[in-house]
Amino acid sequence: MDPSLAVELLREYPQLVAVVAIVARVARAWQASLTWPEYRLKRGVFPVVDRVAGGAILWVSEKGGRDDAEFLTTIDAPYREVVATLRAGGGSLHLLNSLKRRPDAHGDPLSIAHLVWTHDDGTQSEAYLFANADGSTDVYVHHEPSTDHPLRHLTGSQSNGDVRGVVADALEKESETKSRAGSDARPAASRRRRRSHAPLTL
Repeated sequence: MDPSLAVELLREYPQLVAVVAIVARVARAWQASLTWPEYRLKRGVFPVVDRVAGGAILWVSEKGGRDDAEFLTTIDAPYREVVATLRAGGGSLHLLNSLKRRPDAHGDPLSIAHLVWTHDDGTQSEAYLFANADGSTDVYVHHEPSTDHPLRHLTGSQSNGDVRGVVADALEKESETKSRAGSDARPAASRRRRRSHAPLTL
């Protein structure tokens, strides 16, 4: 639905605001439990509906490339690993948003996954990922009013980037975990090497 039409309806019928807010909260709770195969249905269905709806409903929204203000970083890991990292960092797979489309300079132009963090002040951070042709993953982020507050979500301002730092924190924790795992593995390997070179005694 055209956002301006949705705003008019919500303002004309205030009772709809409460209904939509309840639906959004139920959907948000449900989407947190989604498995990856269930979530992947969104990637297949939204582009088809977008073509059929002819722009009447915002199923796919346009974004820029790596020069876009919402671009955060490129991770040298496949998107499934990045999704797992962001979920471990508090993000939930996100259904209540449009797919994103960008120029195809680096691979698939449609976003492959979306995750959301809901904050106590009624806002949310949304990350969306693109799978690159070289196997890496591009991460974009923006901050906006939560879908729990429909009118504010539709009329409030959106800030580019990882304003609350939740995505960067999740990625940093994963990096630290891998670094510690590597450090633990090196002394063990060194001990094995020392044992293998110890002189034999009879």
